[in-house]
Amino acid sequence: MAEKKTIMSKLEGGRAEFAYNCALEACEKSNKLKKDYRSYARKIPQMIFTNGLGQAMAFVCSKKKSNKEKEDAYDLIYRQISSYMESPCVSGIQKPSGEDLTGWVVSLNSYQYRYVEEEILAFLNWLRRFAEGLIEEGEE
Repeated sequence: MAEKKTIMSKLEGGRAEFAYNCALEACEKSNKLKKDYRSYARKIPQMIFTNGLGQAMAFVCSKKKSNKEKEDAYDLIYRQISSYMESPCVSGIQKPSGEDLTGWVVSLNSYQYRYVEEEILAFLNWLRRFAEGLIEEGEE
């Protein structure tokens, strides 16, 4: 008899798969970007705990390279968080497609903001794990 998956295990599995694919995407980038990606994937959750989601996303957004010819780790992580929040892996509150992540986050009411903050932290927890596992410390 097949074991039924709970809603939580489906959500967690979706988060994990999405984060794994994001970390794999980072592995295909330059050594400098991989080094920064691994480091930022570890630091951004702490920024959220310390300053809140809105301020952390505003910081990441401000650090994105203005030179769009070359992507950096902040660009990549910001884009990945935004894509995750639009994906079917998220139950409940999804970001409308095409809307800027930071603008959307700061426009949420208190209940929605807390929910989205927890959702992004759960995703970043998986992203951090995969970044640490897939990107060797020698590359950092």
